[in-house]
Amino acid sequence: MSEEETHPHDPNDPREPIPKLLHSFYEDRAFVSCTRCGESLSDFEDGYRISKNFKGDEVIIEYALCMPCLVAMLDEASDESKESLAKFQEERFRDVSGFDECSLCDKQFSDVKDDEYGLVGVCHGDDMIDSAMICFGCMEDMAAIMSEETRKTWDKFREENFPGVPSDFEPMPTQPAPMTT
Repeated sequence: MSEEETHPHDPNDPREPIPKLLHSFYEDRAFVSCTRCGESLSDFEDGYRISKNFKGDEVIIEYALCMPCLVAMLDEASDESKESLAKFQEERFRDVSGFDECSLCDKQFSDVKDDEYGLVGVCHGDDMIDSAMICFGCMEDMAAIMSEETRKTWDKFREENFPGVPSDFEPMPTQPAPMTT
């Protein structure tokens, strides 16, 4: 079967190949397994999310979470944090996609490229379905509304998977981006 037969191009389908920017810097290849459970990302029908945080062009932290692990981490957040994050997203979410502007405020990538920022890609197989950039100010605003219980959940994930990452680093995933399959 040809590529066209297995992946016919639909102009309304937002899928595109996962850009190298979202590949693992440390492994010098595309992510292949979930950082939390270790399972192959290609095995998850619901897809997965790649998160990378940068300071300038230096990668600070990167991980890929299958949707079941992402949902489980979100479920581990306190009810207080879930409510606060839902309100935060409702008030600030901007319906933008891509890495050119923050999805939570009006900052452009050119405004934050020398500072800290995060990039997120919602993926399925080798395709990226959606993407977002979040500036450091918005990451700090999200971290500030987290309960102590939720901070401990993030600390545990960070300690188990990223020894050496600063203890004040707080990019807890908020909610999975909608899957548009």
